[in-house]
Amino acid sequence: MGGSESGKSFLAMGFVRGQWRYHRRRAIVFDPFIREHPKFWGPSAWVTADFEKFQRAVNGTKNCVVVWDEGTSTGGRDRDRIPLFTAIRHNHPTFIFIGHRFDAMLPVMRGSLTDVLLARCRSGDAEEWADCTTDDDVMKATGLAQYEFLHKRMFQPVKLLRYQPAEIEKGIPL
Repeated sequence: MGGSESGKSFLAMGFVRGQWRYHRRRAIVFDPFIREHPKFWGPSAWVTADFEKFQRAVNGTKNCVVVWDEGTSTGGRDRDRIPLFTAIRHNHPTFIFIGHRFDAMLPVMRGSLTDVLLARCRSGDAEEWADCTTDDDVMKATGLAQYEFLHKRMFQPVKLLRYQPAEIEKGIPL
């Protein structure tokens, strides 16, 4: 989660490539802007801008990396997406939901997360994430640079992750 141009989708692409490189795990990606960068997600990814096709693919498979890009506008605002969100979490080992703001997800969705990666965000969003994760160190997300992220795993301390674009393009292990 985080602001525009912080590197969220680019980092997710690095995780997708890393899952293929290190684990031979394929990816299912919903990216409504795929037409702008069709090879962005790498050779192991099946990518669609059609949400219904994405939903069928996710429900018809298991053990993939699932990326739900632009979750702010397509993901967490309607309660009818909760069953899909839950199915992804239970049937796929890696689920990456990309959004701009804290409120992109419903509370029931946020409450079931084990890990949160934050890019630079507004202080109000950082405060909400700090409260949600019960860790005030999450407030450091307000001062991050591009390609810097805070990783918060529940019950563990916050970690600062820094990547160079070349590292991300190559693939990052999760």
